[in-house]
Amino acid sequence: MSAIGIIGGMGPQASAQLLDLLVRKTLAHMPVKDDSDFPEIVLISIPVPNFVESKTNMEKAKRIVIDRTRLLEQAHCGVAGIACNTAHLFLPDVQRATTVPFLSMPKLVGEHIAEHGWRRVGLLATPNTLGSRLYDDVMPGDVELIRPSHDVAESVETLILRMLSGKPLPSDRATLHAIARRFRAQQKLEAIILGCTELPLIFGETDDTTIIDTLAILADGLLTHHMRTGT
Repeated sequence: MSAIGIIGGMGPQASAQLLDLLVRKTLAHMPVKDDSDFPEIVLISIPVPNFVESKTNMEKAKRIVIDRTRLLEQAHCGVAGIACNTAHLFLPDVQRATTVPFLSMPKLVGEHIAEHGWRRVGLLATPNTLGSRLYDDVMPGDVELIRPSHDVAESVETLILRMLSGKPLPSDRATLHAIARRFRAQQKLEAIILGCTELPLIFGETDDTTIIDTLAILADGLLTHHMRTGT
């Protein structure tokens, strides 16, 4: 089989988490007898200009990602994913620049929501993701996608930026849990999308299936494609 590719570094903590998820979830997707049974994984961690808060760096970040994506072809990757929700805003341009098929994390999340039959779903994410239709356009037609208030979005952004800087506070997890509880109760949500790949790191692992971990969904999608196609 060819390799699974990851474009990461936005931030590096999230792409490291995706790599870890791929290794751990391999056990649920395929028989493993020893280390030779795990898939080959190519991680390219790219330090790009911060485009979480502003769109001014988006074009420069896109050019860097497109350039590095060509390395996945050289590594014979059969499928790839971007370990960053906001970077999916330029996924169409990235896909046009390479023959390696990329899976869309928002599209996989939309399919996941359809499978569960949820109708009222909240979205916590970066300002650029919230200001786009990245998730609206992949939702089933009967799903209402709810965004947080400006104040809540700013609080979430602060948590994301601290994680990106590698300096989260010990209290950040409890803060995010409280934000999610209030958001769910006030908006009568059936599920919440952690629509920035730093948010699952802050939130921590949970048995609550209505908290949608976008990194975990991407990991499952990459492994499923890898096993089904043999690439």
